[in-house]
Amino acid sequence: MRRRGFTLVELMVAVVMFSTVAAALYRVLTAQQRLAVSQTEQAALQASVRTGSMIASNELWELASNAAGVSDISAFDGGGLTYRAMRSLGFACQVSQTEVRIRTSPLYQYRSIVGGQDSLLLWVEGDPDISSDDRWLPLRISAVASGSTCGAAPAIALTIQPINLAVTPLSSIVLDAPIRTFEVMELRAIAVGSQTWLGARSVSGGQATLLPVAGPVTSNGLGFDYLDSLSNATVAVGRIRSIRITLRGESDRAVRNVQNSQIQLLHDSLVTTVTLRNTPQ
Repeated sequence: MRRRGFTLVELMVAVVMFSTVAAALYRVLTAQQRLAVSQTEQAALQASVRTGSMIASNELWELASNAAGVSDISAFDGGGLTYRAMRSLGFACQVSQTEVRIRTSPLYQYRSIVGGQDSLLLWVEGDPDISSDDRWLPLRISAVASGSTCGAAPAIALTIQPINLAVTPLSSIVLDAPIRTFEVMELRAIAVGSQTWLGARSVSGGQATLLPVAGPVTSNGLGFDYLDSLSNATVAVGRIRSIRITLRGESDRAVRNVQNSQIQLLHDSLVTTVTLRNTPQ
């Protein structure tokens, strides 16, 4: 009994069909791989933009400014700003000319207080029957002692620059007066190699250069607009009521576009508006 084999024509047809299917399968797998890489980069880009926007917003949402020019913003332009960044909120249990003690509970902190880097704002009540003399008194902190007490209660002792008692008598500072600590910070774009990132530095902490905190962004990917009560742009610090932050991010690496096969960077943007604290509208 003889078995019949394949003819040469049949083998050639089978080879052609297999090659066609293999080529089609390769194209599908390549497209899927490119799509996966593109989606991964897109997700990383969106996360980076959200992170940068969140960092900037969280830094600025405690800022305050008023028509008299008293402001937490010390310098600003379209590319960045220098400001008081709030780091903790506590309550004074003892105040002398050169020392303030704050209760450890309640105490709300972004981080621990650092002497020489942080300052504080001490609430001065003045005459309790009127509000026109109420104010925040800024004082530099030179040293911090965490093991202090107020009576039997644990406290943190802050050595401060001497209070001018002729201007601010101790009788004008009430027990459990609010205290807000801050450091002076700067937000601005910074070049990192061939990329641009959102950068930050502690001015009061003596940092000479900005450090990258989120990115990368486009070359013009960080913008700040300062708006008055009517949402118009203003250059007067006392008229600032909100800050609009624009962040334009780009992917860390170029990917191939699945539609036109071009290799390019991905881009995304996010606009956030922060309203300043206790500002009249």
